[in-house]
Amino acid sequence: MKKILIPLDGTERSMSSIGLVKEYYKPEDIQLTLMYVKEDAQLFIDEKSFAEAESEMQKIVCPAVQQLEGYQVNCEVGFVDPGKEIIKYALSNKIDIIVMTKSTKKGITRMIGSVTSYVVKHAPCITMIVPE
Repeated sequence: MKKILIPLDGTERSMSSIGLVKEYYKPEDIQLTLMYVKEDAQLFIDEKSFAEAESEMQKIVCPAVQQLEGYQVNCEVGFVDPGKEIIKYALSNKIDIIVMTKSTKKGITRMIGSVTSYVVKHAPCITMIVPE
């Protein structure tokens, strides 16, 4: 069974990763993790910050989970640095594939996005970039 990580940021663009995963993988073949990283969290996370981030994650992740009926789905929340949190999670959980979207901004680094660029460079596994 493949372990797939899908980072979500609340944009409709990031939700398109779900469609790609559903198109290529059957529910019985994969274990999915949806991850939301709160970028503006305090460096030292307190209970209130964690509760707020979990609440935000639920608003973002719940619609995604509804699209994944029949799939085994785990939800995670991270803090401060999305790229580093994604890599840390991928390493510690032996993720096989990270599925992300590219940025809609212009410019060389922005072509795929700074978080996506960081993940591609540091990922310990395959990183799939979903076009628009």
